[in-house]
Amino acid sequence: MNHSVLLPLCAASMLLTAAPGASATSADDIDTLVVTPTLTERRLAESDFSLSVIDADMLVRQQPLELADILRGRPGIDVTTNGAYGKVTSLFVRGTSASQSLLLIDGVRMGSATGGAPSWQYVPPQLIDRVEVLRGPRSVVYGADAIGGVVQTFTQRGTEGRSVSASAGVGSFSGRDVALGFDNVTERSALGVAFNHFETDGTPLRPGGDRKGYDNTSFFLRARTQLAGDIELGATALRSQGNTEFIGGETDFVHQSVGLRAAMPVGESWNLSLDFSEGRDESDNFQSFGDSVFDTRMRTWRAMGTWSAGEHEMVIGADYRDDVVTSTTQYDESSRDNRGVFVQGLVRVGDLDIQPALRWDDNEAYGREWTTGLTLGHPLGDSHRLRAGYGTAFRAPTFNDLYFPGFGNPDVGAETSRSVEVGITGRQAQWYWDLVAYQTDVDDLIAFRFIDGRFAAFNVEEARIRGAEFSTGIAVSDWVFSAAYSHTNPVNRDTGLRLPRRTRDSLRLEADRQLGAFSLGVTSIVQGHRYDNAAATERLAGFGLVNLRAGWRFSDLWSLRVSVDNALDRAYSTARDSFNGFDFQQPGRSVFVRLRYGER
Repeated sequence: MNHSVLLPLCAASMLLTAAPGASATSADDIDTLVVTPTLTERRLAESDFSLSVIDADMLVRQQPLELADILRGRPGIDVTTNGAYGKVTSLFVRGTSASQSLLLIDGVRMGSATGGAPSWQYVPPQLIDRVEVLRGPRSVVYGADAIGGVVQTFTQRGTEGRSVSASAGVGSFSGRDVALGFDNVTERSALGVAFNHFETDGTPLRPGGDRKGYDNTSFFLRARTQLAGDIELGATALRSQGNTEFIGGETDFVHQSVGLRAAMPVGESWNLSLDFSEGRDESDNFQSFGDSVFDTRMRTWRAMGTWSAGEHEMVIGADYRDDVVTSTTQYDESSRDNRGVFVQGLVRVGDLDIQPALRWDDNEAYGREWTTGLTLGHPLGDSHRLRAGYGTAFRAPTFNDLYFPGFGNPDVGAETSRSVEVGITGRQAQWYWDLVAYQTDVDDLIAFRFIDGRFAAFNVEEARIRGAEFSTGIAVSDWVFSAAYSHTNPVNRDTGLRLPRRTRDSLRLEADRQLGAFSLGVTSIVQGHRYDNAAATERLAGFGLVNLRAGWRFSDLWSLRVSVDNALDRAYSTARDSFNGFDFQQPGRSVFVRLRYGER
């Protein structure tokens, strides 16, 4: 019989089940390493940050066609889309804005320097192996924009030996998907390449409208080698390109990350790493009123030293980032650079873990910013752990805020925030639970207003966000159950109204069962209403979704999976086109079937 085991958590919700045919393993043996909170590897069960991990097993079971499908309803996460399949997607982490959280791909910072928010809709989940979702401020490590949190996706990693994988799928709305991958992993080196193409005729975005299609062709490369003296060199690259149609036009896009890394030990206590990365967000837009180009390249160089002595650790780092914009819009400035220096530590005093951090940034466009962080963690007996954290953060004004012709304001400053949270978690061999409460105050919010005779970007608003998150899970025999509930109250302090497009209440329930070579699962997501505009007059109704899935591994390497999303065929919307007066439609019931050859 296939046995399931629960991965113990300190600040997250995550369940792992043994692969078909595998024997039961202790929870501690399969505890995973995470890197997003501190840039250094640390066991998830020892991390005192609010962190959720979506692992490879979960991604295989749920077969998401878009990244939003796997993130919606997770603790502290709210997602809105202007329709399905490659349409504009916004991620709200703990009630902060879509441009106040970071997207990383294998450590490479992604985003648009003009629009401000990452292009979540172009990340291909078919090539993703794991997702780490850090909730809470982390500007002390990453600099600008990490007010709400950080979402890091990791491309697929092969296991020891040589392997080939392939898959093909078809589904509703003329959906087609094909993938091919190769890995060769040894003790001292690794090489992995993969290709994926997804295409769909799409769905109507408005009542009575035409289908709006989407295609995404993606490729990734991962290479690593270990030289003499334990010097390690690595490279990663992920490129997605394609086309998405919307009402009134279409966009050709390129979404690309490239990362190079060298790491080496220096003496017995120090390790040094050097990183270069480039994130590209390019869009060529074709619309009835004119064509436009907005291309962003963000290049980052980082040097970091890590000192370890027993249970204590210190990290010292410096980075330099250069943002460059190429556009048909003639901005007053088309580039800016940022210099940053940071230090963080881990000090263990008895059973108390203390993690202080400090960072200084100097940006040529909007000036200097200091950010601080302090995290505390303490066990309560053998099964519970208490944590608390405080952090400041900031969001950089975009090129649109600063330099857009006729509307930009070169004097606008960064948005700043202060956050505090307290949490407690409990875990045993087959279950976990986690509860956290937080408050974030954001000052100097940037808004376009008519002031002093001109309409431009100004720092004129404030927000206060209070919330709580509860997650739990249990593994019983062949069953795995999990639940996540989030309550968020994001308020504009100037008006007392809820911030646009955020829901207050969200619930995600999941159940999976393994029956020998067969698996069954269900995900239910329930969310409350939201308002699409700042005046809180355009109400979007709450909704409930049921997604079903089943799998059959009929040999060691062959498997068949089917998913039924929105099985009850509910009509719902998470965003509205206020100018034209309609709600963006989401798909009704849809089915997707995928045949796969490979170990997963």
